[in-house]
Amino acid sequence: MVEARTDTARATPQADREGSSRVRTCVGCGERVEVPRSGAAPSVLVRLVLGPGGEVAVDAAGGGFGRGAHVHPRPSCVEKAAQRGLSRAAKGKVSLLWDEAPEQPGEEAASETAPSGKLVPLDASSLSRAIVRGLDRRVQGLVVAAARARKVALGADAVTGADVRDEAELIVVATDAAAGSELSAVRRAVSEGRAVAWGTKKVLATLCSAAASSKRAEGLAVVAIKDDRIAAALREAVQAASALAASPVEGAAAGRKRHDARRPGGTGQESRSTPKDAGGGIEGDGARSGQDRRADG
Repeated sequence: MVEARTDTARATPQADREGSSRVRTCVGCGERVEVPRSGAAPSVLVRLVLGPGGEVAVDAAGGGFGRGAHVHPRPSCVEKAAQRGLSRAAKGKVSLLWDEAPEQPGEEAASETAPSGKLVPLDASSLSRAIVRGLDRRVQGLVVAAARARKVALGADAVTGADVRDEAELIVVATDAAAGSELSAVRRAVSEGRAVAWGTKKVLATLCSAAASSKRAEGLAVVAIKDDRIAAALREAVQAASALAASPVEGAAAGRKRHDARRPGGTGQESRSTPKDAGGGIEGDGARSGQDRRADG
């Protein structure tokens, strides 16, 4: 197994180093990109860790131990990385992918141990699914980090207040809480590009329990992130996962059904820790699918 640090440990504001970055090359398209050192800063590349036995693992938080390679979370780059790019970077055959098994909602981000998994054949489809799943774990870690730092506003009233005070750097709307998208604060955030649809009410409540006196049994429909670095990294991860999951890769993945590639687990079964889509804009189907019409989950 390729060893990696947890997203939660890497995603705190204290880990940030102002103005510190490195240049990395996408193993798919060859583009050189400036990558921030901080785990709480956004990056357009996803880090992969190359193991000694020709295996690769996704390290979406960017803090894993081992020789790294980077790839754009785009179907064309992922396919080229799986076909030739990773083997070129490793200067040897890379044919196996560490596929981490999904856990219960919030369990991965809340625990300090690496999730269990298995080695599977590396191809464009399996790598795409693993990246989407890794980005989802990164989002969970960032939400937990914001909650532990008390940089969140929970529920409709608190989110509205944070928005009025210009403290809401990003608003996260649960995809099973359709009424949440009707809040004036959410509408304003959507128009300004400060809102994403991600997770379920239960998942958000579980991840944010560190910032609440008691866990909300009914869940959380909306959450505002009040830290600018965490908000930027979270938005980048949600949008990257959404774009990659929504676009089926070519070649090895062409024969797979579109709906199977869209799901974070990528197995044809709905992920237990995320909604049907990995997340994205409020206009997504998931944001309109909730049956609970209350704005405050």
